[in-house]
Amino acid sequence: MSEDPLVTVVMPTWNRLPFVEEAVRSVIAQTYRHWELIVVDDGSTDGTADRLQALGERRLKVISRPHAGHLGELRNRGAAAGSGELIAFLDSDDVWLPQKLEVQINALRESGAGWCYSRFEVMDADCRTIPIPVDKFCLLSGDIMRELLILKPTVRTSTFVVRRNVFDAAGGYSEDPRLPTGGDYELYLRLGPRARAVAVPDALARYREHSNRTSSLRRTGPHELTALIYEVFLACGPDASHARLARRLRARSLADAGAQFLSAGKLGRAALLFGRSAQHGAELKDWARALARGVRDGALRRRDGSKRA
Repeated sequence: MSEDPLVTVVMPTWNRLPFVEEAVRSVIAQTYRHWELIVVDDGSTDGTADRLQALGERRLKVISRPHAGHLGELRNRGAAAGSGELIAFLDSDDVWLPQKLEVQINALRESGAGWCYSRFEVMDADCRTIPIPVDKFCLLSGDIMRELLILKPTVRTSTFVVRRNVFDAAGGYSEDPRLPTGGDYELYLRLGPRARAVAVPDALARYREHSNRTSSLRRTGPHELTALIYEVFLACGPDASHARLARRLRARSLADAGAQFLSAGKLGRAALLFGRSAQHGAELKDWARALARGVRDGALRRRDGSKRA
């Protein structure tokens, strides 16, 4: 890494005018000054581009494009538009703390790792802190591929910094149309075999929980999304041991999704997902456990509903 590496900061946005200027200002306030900010405006209709251009920040570039709705594609376009040796990502409804880049660049330099992430704080739409216990975070450094496969490390996009050569070697974010959101973790799975990670224990970003967050608008349930992440990862041809574990975890996630629909009384959808789980080689114990949980949770839900009635 050079002595004073340029950092390309990539921020996709779509109709986030209440939050995006605060996010941009948190980049401008960084103690590390050698950065460029690429905002990829995904067809906003709320005046986002005009508001950001009015800031008069020479290191800020706004790329306006027709609405696509695919975060991976937007992040790739932003990364390609920059020239930084390092790439950092910030969602337009989150903010960074002032020392964020400085701390993570030092961590990458000292460790020799290929990518970095950190702890974060959580806030609501009005910037009020939402407490989160420290023990809810799992911060792991080094060769963490197996831990990534079981979704153990707590990695959020707005804390993610990666060397450009590592990002490019991994192929960037998936642009699979089935994965308009959730592709961040699939990228980490492809980074895992290629480069070590370094985790910073300090909270360096603030993650905003609000009703219009992209993750809250997903049509796919969490277990189905996890299964899809494994499916996209498997299509990239991982080595045999990682592929074997990913296949088992995909089948388990499909069974867990089936249990969720079973408990909600949506039997047709549940049967379809359990069938897909079996088709993909679910182990009997995983399949049986999920089925039992779906039956149990459904019975509890009906019992509680009858009590309220």
